[in-house]
Amino acid sequence: MELSGVVQNELRNLTKLDNATKVINKAFETIVNPAKEPIAGSEQYALATVLVLACKYDYDDQQLRELLERYILNVDIVERIVAKYSLFRDTYTPKNAEYGIALPHVTDANWTLRSDLSSSSYSVSAGNLSFSIELESFNRDRNEKEPAIRFTCTPEELQLFINKLKDIELNCDKLAKQ
Repeated sequence: MELSGVVQNELRNLTKLDNATKVINKAFETIVNPAKEPIAGSEQYALATVLVLACKYDYDDQQLRELLERYILNVDIVERIVAKYSLFRDTYTPKNAEYGIALPHVTDANWTLRSDLSSSSYSVSAGNLSFSIELESFNRDRNEKEPAIRFTCTPEELQLFINKLKDIELNCDKLAKQ
């Protein structure tokens, strides 16, 4: 996970604070109930950012520890954060998946092949083929499928799209093996 320079610096500043424990607790409270707990300082913001991203990317305790140790030189502070994260992660990760950078989980794909018969003569057709594609996701609130993305493309565009999806799959496999 790459962190901005601001977040890196503010994580480093956690070791300089007399009230680091209070900042840690406030960061977790902010994530659980953002409407109730406004961000009090940039260190709290930095830690909350790291915690949300750690949940989003499903970091385990060791991964979070390694990330924090790069920026927070106080082992005691790192251990307090990791201990609280290990209790917090199981309840917050499912909630976190509903917000932010998560893309819709596609559960079905429907497609239709169409031919454009734009000629006025029945014996001659324009022969323009197009695919109408609809990707669906499942809405848990309404307990039903709903369209997530709709688009129309030519066979050539569809082939390019399929090739791009294959490239994405290969890149994801490479990242997962790192």
